[in-house]
Amino acid sequence: MPKSPPARATHAAMFACAVALKWALRDYGSETALERLSWIGANGRASAAWFKTQAVYRASCATSTFFFAMSAALIGTKDRSDFRDKALHRGNWMLKVLAFVALHAFFFLWATDEGMEAYAAAARLGSGLFLVIQMIIVLDFAFAWNESWASGEHWGWVAGLLVSTLAMYATSVALFVEMYESYAPNRECHRNIAMITCTVVLCVVLTVITLHPAAREGCLLPSAAVTLYCTYLCYSALTSEPSTYACRPRSFIDANEELKKPANLVTTAFTLVSVVYAAMRAGESNFWDMEVDESFQSELREALNDGDEEEASEGDASGPVKYNYSFFHLMFALAAMYTSMLLTGWGTRHEDDTEAIGSGWASVWVKFFSVWATGAIYLWCLIAPALFPDREF
Repeated sequence: MPKSPPARATHAAMFACAVALKWALRDYGSETALERLSWIGANGRASAAWFKTQAVYRASCATSTFFFAMSAALIGTKDRSDFRDKALHRGNWMLKVLAFVALHAFFFLWATDEGMEAYAAAARLGSGLFLVIQMIIVLDFAFAWNESWASGEHWGWVAGLLVSTLAMYATSVALFVEMYESYAPNRECHRNIAMITCTVVLCVVLTVITLHPAAREGCLLPSAAVTLYCTYLCYSALTSEPSTYACRPRSFIDANEELKKPANLVTTAFTLVSVVYAAMRAGESNFWDMEVDESFQSELREALNDGDEEEASEGDASGPVKYNYSFFHLMFALAAMYTSMLLTGWGTRHEDDTEAIGSGWASVWVKFFSVWATGAIYLWCLIAPALFPDREF
């Protein structure tokens, strides 16, 4: 009997193909025979602007619908003996691929532009939820990392913890200096100065609160990780500014039109691969039970191993599942929404738009909001035990 392909890798491959389709439709759909098909666009001909938004929405809606349906069907699957484990999550690949393709055909053939605009509004909310979940997972990893190394019996674990903490703070300081020098070269760049300074203040305040005796969960390594993550988000927001913005430093690529398109292709590919990886790893996380235990180090090593439960022997047909199947598919559904927002500039792309994926003022403000959302979540982790001493966190 042929061996079933790994579930996680195969679902990730399906998602990656859908992302590649959205990218191809956005950038090259208007250059192909697709624009002459009478069933898409307006007046029997699809414009370049239609492909930059509506085509992306249709492909995204089909992908998210498929993974939302999988997530709903797998709710409550906790043991591999459940028939849904083999029938839905790890089997019937031909039927799932056919359903995946059929959904794409359906939305391209019969969906209306108005309906897709409604989907875009829902996708903005789903994208926000995807980003928030990513933040929570980053924070959970930071706390787990700290507890694992701080509890080590050998002095090397503590030394590693201190070195890692200092390295993250040092990297954050270096990034802030770079941001002030490159993105706020003069006083006219009020917006960039305000963004950088607000992030600095936020990081300092969070570090001070971490050191306060009332913050029972306060530790420097999680604080350093949050500081570095907020700094990265701020830097990413600044790099997302339109290339025409006066305070955005012009690189060699910006000045060379021949290099701009290949550079945008590389940036787009890297961003989309990162989203696929983030969705897969987030889906594998133990999101609903984020308690740290002594097996954390072994779990980290296992996370680096792409082996799936399908590699177990045929006789091992029962036992608890290694991750939440429903949440795994939910993350791919939300990631599909998020990629549609990245590719359409959160719904602001137009026909002559030549900016790279993730660029534009909408992306800037989403990323800057993420800085404060991350800070707010971490602050709650610090003050919640003091505010509610009778509850366990």
